Amino acid sequence: MISWIGGKSRISGKLIIPNMPKDMENYTECFGGAYWNFLKMKDIYPSLKTVVYNDFNTYLVNLFTCAKDHKNLYNALLKYKSQDKDLFNRFQKELYRDMDHQNIVIPDYDVAAKFAYLITQVFSGTNPTTGKFIDLKGKYKSKYDTFAGKMMDPKYTNRLDKITNIENLDFEELLKKYDGENTFHYIDAPYYGCEAYYSSNEFGLKDHERLYNCLKDIKGKFAMSYYFFPQLEEWFPRDKYRWVEMEFTKGAGAVKGKTQTKGTELLIMNY
Repeated sequence: MISWIGGKSRISGKLIIPNMPKDMENYTECFGGAYWNFLKMKDIYPSLKTVVYNDFNTYLVNLFTCAKDHKNLYNALLKYKSQDKDLFNRFQKELYRDMDHQNIVIPDYDVAAKFAYLITQVFSGTNPTTGKFIDLKGKYKSKYDTFAGKMMDPKYTNRLDKITNIENLDFEELLKKYDGENTFHYIDAPYYGCEAYYSSNEFGLKDHERLYNCLKDIKGKFAMSYYFFPQLEEWFPRDKYRWVEMEFTKGAGAVKGKTQTKGTELLIMNY
């Protein structure tokens, strides 16, 4: 639906969804981000009752809350003409320097529109806090306009309508609240060594270890995306957890005239 750091739009249908259990009743994402995994899921889960979006980023949570009321968000998006650098700079200053994002009252449709304005008009995969405006010079359709169109497209609105709960919790609180034998958790934490690209919120090695301690005794099933780092072998040994790896092209590394960077996506599962 929208670009975000670490988004899984390229690989969800090839790696994650094919490895998901088909008998889950509850689905959660602790680190919802752009929520591509759920948005790309087909309706092959007849037992699914609860769908939970969660993220620690208040602006993302507000955006998805407003997107569930897609008509009102669509009208808010129409207030601003895309591809206006002055408007972009004004919104960036307002949202990231003047405003305390933790105190916004959700839903706030105007804040959602301004946030969407930023993340659709920076280079794909760039942090909107410091990202620079990309002038398309009239050659291409703005992703902001494309995003607005999605708010009236049943392909997206039907999926958004299926989200039952939207949370703004730390991952540990989220797991405690929704874990159960019939729950499947998709985990897409900030990758170790890449945390600074996601937001100003630090997520270091201690947080990765805290995540491991939450997952090791979980009642439900989980699949977790990562790039490899040595502690994973200790925390999630291959003889106890299932590891699947897939090479992919990094969209955020695209540079005109150069070959895109390759990476290896790792999916670790407890089933």
